Amino acid sequence: MKVLIFGGTGFVGKYLTKELLENGYQVFVVTRNSHKMVSTLGSGVEAIEWDNMSSLSSLKNLEQIDVVINLAGESIGNRRWTPSVKEEIIASRLRTTGAIVTAIDHGVIQPKVFINASAVGYYGPRGDEELAESEEAGKDFLAQVCREWEQEAYKAQAPLTRVVTLRIGVVLGNEGALNRMTMPFKFYIGGPLGTGEQWLSWIHIQDLISIIRCVIEHPGLSGPINAVAPNPARMRDFSKTLGKVLSKPSWLPVPEILLKIALGQMSEMLLHGQRAVPKKIQSAGFEYMYADLEEALENALAVI
Repeated sequence: MKVLIFGGTGFVGKYLTKELLENGYQVFVVTRNSHKMVSTLGSGVEAIEWDNMSSLSSLKNLEQIDVVINLAGESIGNRRWTPSVKEEIIASRLRTTGAIVTAIDHGVIQPKVFINASAVGYYGPRGDEELAESEEAGKDFLAQVCREWEQEAYKAQAPLTRVVTLRIGVVLGNEGALNRMTMPFKFYIGGPLGTGEQWLSWIHIQDLISIIRCVIEHPGLSGPINAVAPNPARMRDFSKTLGKVLSKPSWLPVPEILLKIALGQMSEMLLHGQRAVPKKIQSAGFEYMYADLEEALENALAVI
């Protein structure tokens, strides 16, 4: 089976590419720099150069692609959310997704399934409410990003192509958010953010990759899927467990006002969480390797 990945050199993309290659898939990664991609992912991957601006119709040999996976988009956590940064966060997602949708509509790519990344931020701040995939979108900025991103992806829905949007939680692995979260603990100043009451929906990187494979291999799965572990944790409990795994105290909460001063509007994604639950993927019989937070953190931190 031939898989075309956008965003294949990122944290999730690298793990996904390795998993697919090991299981007999043929992997093509869209990149701006094929030499850099090969040094990152190895020679087993076929590079397809694209400038992220022009039409995908200029690319060759895409007709036989079975699966398209889009993980590409400007990071939401690298810079303060100024108006221009917020515009780029949205535009970078819609630009790539829109190009894919157009290519599918014009027959340039004819995949059986199109998997597009999204996030649990889709639901917005919802307190203790348990959030399955049928719940409506929230109204804050992250919810707007996810809502518009998903709406663009579903334009590709057709009899020959099913569309899946993965609402991903905080991914636990040797890169990404966990690296940043562990830093204060290493200096003995770790603790929960804000009140600590907010929910944190998380998933181990290996389970996320396995969910993507499950979606590819189960034609009955379509629409939004919460790509999260079945046991979300409150921020205070997550911090306590992280401190335990690191053998460091979790005693110094970061006040909400300090986060707002330091991060501006971006602090919203840390202070207001979602209690998302993976109803659809569990109904499909998916079994987690790391459903327990402590075990997930122990494994993730063992390779950091």
